[in-house]
Amino acid sequence: MSSNSTLWPNTIHFNEAYMNYRIQWNGWPQICAVLPWIYILPSFHVICKIFSVYLSANWTRTEPGLNQHVFLVISLSQLTVFIFFLFDWFMVRLPSTGLFTSWCASIEPNHFLKFIFMMAYYTNYCAMIFPFLMPVVRLVVVSFPRNHFKVRMTQPGGGTFYRISYRQKLTVVSILINSILLRVSVPIIWLYPLCFTFFLIPAVGVCRQISSPYPLGAIHIYYANAAFGLRNSYFYLYNTIAWLTLAILANILLFLKVAKARAQLISFQKSAVSYKAELSITVTTVVMIHFYVINGDFIIIYVLYYGTSSYFSFLVIVKAFANDAETCVVPWIFYLTHPVFKKKAISGDLVFSTSSFKRRINNS
Repeated sequence: MSSNSTLWPNTIHFNEAYMNYRIQWNGWPQICAVLPWIYILPSFHVICKIFSVYLSANWTRTEPGLNQHVFLVISLSQLTVFIFFLFDWFMVRLPSTGLFTSWCASIEPNHFLKFIFMMAYYTNYCAMIFPFLMPVVRLVVVSFPRNHFKVRMTQPGGGTFYRISYRQKLTVVSILINSILLRVSVPIIWLYPLCFTFFLIPAVGVCRQISSPYPLGAIHIYYANAAFGLRNSYFYLYNTIAWLTLAILANILLFLKVAKARAQLISFQKSAVSYKAELSITVTTVVMIHFYVINGDFIIIYVLYYGTSSYFSFLVIVKAFANDAETCVVPWIFYLTHPVFKKKAISGDLVFSTSSFKRRINNS
């Protein structure tokens, strides 16, 4: 072992055992690194489809089930989660294959390695906020529902009756509030993680051996010499708890508001398309929350038990694949359940809904 290795304890830098390491191509770390791309690439294609709806839709024309601000939040959320997956993959799964072990052991800790670690957590912090922002945007929509009013009609033979007319568009108030909300909140989301990663700016990235059951040569990227001796674990844990609590409260308030609104409206005010769209967004939002639970549990176990048991590394493997669910399950659920991606079904549903509504009016 080189004497220089003592300059960076608990790392592989200048350790001759790692400098002379030769990769083994038939190990399970290689399988764990390649396997995610089988389902990540199709999921990224779905994310692009969702984002393309936001970019190409004519938001000046009212269409049931379509809301500009909801699609923007979902698109930004899933693009952020995908970027997090990329940096997390470069931080743990790719180095664990041993492909860069010899190279990393022969160089000084540097800011390039730190950049990978910092960006993984930067995008992770960003992704935390969107599951809270989603129900807030929807809460504004529910609080200012579709316009409905009574029109006084005169019958040919005398007498009067009231006909209820419904406009399939949101009020200007809700659109204005959500426009301002997103105009302010989106830049804040990109700046917010700097409050919890700033101490990594003077730090350097290092390579460390992952504990058993990973074999010798399986490494991951970490950091050293952070400002003020601060650790990322506690910042991450507190943020997870805070945003999880806020997201749950926002969703509870949203569900109560929706339940109250439904009780006050007659059944044919809302089209089948609108109902399916709201159900799709609700399920998508609930699934997004599991991201907090998984990462929160992992950080608690990391703080309490890291280094005390070799089985902790099994949790690292499980956490990585559990986070993949955030990247894959959420966009697929939204894509498969939201009626905007079933154009033929939407057209038929709208024709049926319109004709049925006209018949009810004419027979009234």
